[in-house]
Amino acid sequence: MPSTRTLGGSSAAPKLTDTPSIGTQRVALSSRGRTFIAVGVISLITGMFLGVLDLQRLGVLLIVLPIPAWLAVRQARSGLRIGHAVTPSRIVVGEQAQVRLVLGNPHSFGTGPLRITETVPGGRPLRFSVAGVRGRQRRTVAYPLPALRRGRYTVGPTTVMASDPFGLVTADTRSTDVGELIVRPSTVRLASLTLPVAWRDGAATLSHSVGSGGSDDASVREYRHGDDLRKIHWRSTARSGAFMVRQEERPWQGESLVLLDHRALAYPTAPAQPDSAALEWAISAAASIGCHLAERGRRVAVVTGDGDVAHDTPGAILDMLAGVTPALRADVEPLAAALAGLGRDAAVFAVIAATPKSSVSGLLHRPQTPGSAVAVLLRPWTWDAPGHDLLAEAAWQSSADMLRAAGWRVVPAEAGDDIADLWPSLLSARVPSVAR
Repeated sequence: MPSTRTLGGSSAAPKLTDTPSIGTQRVALSSRGRTFIAVGVISLITGMFLGVLDLQRLGVLLIVLPIPAWLAVRQARSGLRIGHAVTPSRIVVGEQAQVRLVLGNPHSFGTGPLRITETVPGGRPLRFSVAGVRGRQRRTVAYPLPALRRGRYTVGPTTVMASDPFGLVTADTRSTDVGELIVRPSTVRLASLTLPVAWRDGAATLSHSVGSGGSDDASVREYRHGDDLRKIHWRSTARSGAFMVRQEERPWQGESLVLLDHRALAYPTAPAQPDSAALEWAISAAASIGCHLAERGRRVAVVTGDGDVAHDTPGAILDMLAGVTPALRADVEPLAAALAGLGRDAAVFAVIAATPKSSVSGLLHRPQTPGSAVAVLLRPWTWDAPGHDLLAEAAWQSSADMLRAAGWRVVPAEAGDDIADLWPSLLSARVPSVAR
């Protein structure tokens, strides 16, 4: 049962004008009111026919009584204000939010008992009754929302029904105010590892720290013809027996790109399942990677298969991914377009799925920085049924081979895997290509 409390008109209480006003309103006779009029007409006619004055008076009373009731209900409901507040307005899958429904009465007289029908997500409309709101006061009704899947939801509109003390007239008030709730995907904490970046000539690899490190960091490599002799690192030369030169590591301002494949063809669902568990895993993985990089001050862009983009802040990334739904398109053109124009130091993380009906050919052009693009390639059928699907496995292996041939590193993912456990493999210089 929703809990209620009344807020008086003290100076600390919010003003009634702060509460959103009503939308549409309908005042009508109830079944009891129509019965009163019908019985009144019959009594009046019968009294006149029989010449019974008292019966005529009773008939007139029954006919006239709904009129003041109609005027009173209409006047009492004309100024009722209804507002919503969802706290918190953003939650993670598995958390619960609470709604505060505020009923404000700016008039000096009360409204009487109210029957409320609240439109809530995730189930049937919520119906309950509250005591009337006294004059110039507000009543707050608080109730929890059920557990919701990832997505964007609205609470409301609200229908409030009131009547006079005799129940002759009813007034339905439908508000235009709604509250918004965003259920974000779950994320996992990733280890603060280093992000490998290939050199332009491909002869060496630098590890730029994710969220740490600076201009004082240094590494050494073997001497090459033309190197400055003043940069010879004698300690490493003595240890290795070959000339080694000091290589100052510059601060990396390169960008990171996270691609999310959410095509419906790539994440098939069973008839009894409204959502794809594999797709939810992919969204959570993309959110974890994007937020991990953003929280460490990196420039990061998260791109979906619909072409939506979120930049740099975990809040913007999670809000965008909260509204991701299976895409009806069969190609990955928005993801491929995001790869165009990337700098040499850009790091690309793609969370994609491979099935016999979903092709990844749009991503097969060679990344500009060899070794900087890594694909988390899902086996989505493993989330639905245990065992091996030979056709799906063959399609997955073909996609993996084509990605590797195009310069991508491939990390397989299937049901039971954790992106936090796969994260070191995504950042390693070499990834085992053994199919499980």
